[in-house]
Amino acid sequence: MIRIFAKTISNGKIKKSLKYTNKEEFEIDHFENYIKEICEKFDSPSPIVLAKHIRDYIIFGVCTFYTDDFIEKIYFDKLVIETYRLD
Repeated sequence: MIRIFAKTISNGKIKKSLKYTNKEEFEIDHFENYIKEICEKFDSPSPIVLAKHIRDYIIFGVCTFYTDDFIEKIYFDKLVIETYRLD
């Protein structure tokens, strides 16, 4: 099962957050689709997913998208995606 915690941050403060879950097993090839679904829930444009984002998520369990990663205008400073576990 996929469990991702996502949050938008402006001026150092969390503006919106959500826990994204999906019953399928995590597939790195679907990472961009997970990001798109999360952004739809935030009513936000989707960022451009680069190899560095995927690498950071795999190695560190977290990746950050900044305003430069979006083509369209966004109303937050960054989008942070991280793995969460039910412990």
